[in-house]
Amino acid sequence: MRSIPPIAQTALVRGLVFDEVVNSNAIEEIHSTRAQVKEALDARSTQDSEFRRFKELAQLYLELGKAEHEMPQTVQEIRAIYDKIMDGELPDSKLPDGDIFRADGVDVTAGGVKVVHRGLEPESKIVEAIEMMLQTMRRDDMPEMISALASHYLFEYAHPFYDGNGRTGRYLLALFLSETLSVPTVLSLSRAIAENRSVYYRAFASVENALNRAEMTFFVSDMLTLVRIAQVSILERLLKSKEAFRAIEKQMDNLVQDQGLSDKEGSIVFVLAQFELFGMYGTATIDELAWNIKLGKQMTRKHLASLEAAELVWKVKARPAEFALTDHARYLLGMDGVPVSGGA
Repeated sequence: MRSIPPIAQTALVRGLVFDEVVNSNAIEEIHSTRAQVKEALDARSTQDSEFRRFKELAQLYLELGKAEHEMPQTVQEIRAIYDKIMDGELPDSKLPDGDIFRADGVDVTAGGVKVVHRGLEPESKIVEAIEMMLQTMRRDDMPEMISALASHYLFEYAHPFYDGNGRTGRYLLALFLSETLSVPTVLSLSRAIAENRSVYYRAFASVENALNRAEMTFFVSDMLTLVRIAQVSILERLLKSKEAFRAIEKQMDNLVQDQGLSDKEGSIVFVLAQFELFGMYGTATIDELAWNIKLGKQMTRKHLASLEAAELVWKVKARPAEFALTDHARYLLGMDGVPVSGGA
């Protein structure tokens, strides 16, 4: 991750966030697309319920890559995270009705029929379990990865809410693991879980099997398998993208010289190429381009107009304005047939 340019790192993390939200929703059988998550994240207003539905969760995942994010310390902070994740989505009947969590019981079913687990009750037991989860995260006599995985089990076992436990629990798992693992790894976990659900559900079932007497070794082992799957996947994606990046990097000087581009115009083309190679989408807004080439938005617009006239860049979307490389530019950079990471 450190060996790729900062622009590419930003594009990669943003693309992984889109993927993580979509896959976390899919596990709960909630249909969403990467385009919807992107639109929600890009939306200036959060009043639209469709945008609010994905925006807060995507923002939380984006913050995992920032040094200033903090771990929750209290049960009230766990509730605050839940409120952000489920903002604008819950009907009144599913809102938490206890002092912090739910007041009544709730069943976890398989296929909506068979009851496989009943969440803790009354609320005092939920509070006790979530406090135990937080204490487990802070233990210094346990490897951090194992304490993070054990904490994930405790949250899902308590099942503190009527709805949204899965998405909240997986975000907390990513948050806890981000102290030990790379951000790309933790942003690939939901996909690994979605593609290996039998392993994930087997992990929980092993702890609740009466013969195992709440032994968590098998749970941790299965969860570590999923972490490894996520790591292998992101490593393969990064290696392919790095190979493609080296190929276009060699072509940039020739393109700038042959097309008579200014330094800033060349920089815009290079930024868009990196967004395409490492991100989920090969588009960038004026704000993103201006920030990356260290120029004001007005001057960035002028350079974009020149690149549009040269048929190297085209406007993909009007509001907010988004730009991408044309097929002609991609051909000049040798990007046709080059493996890209989007959707990998």
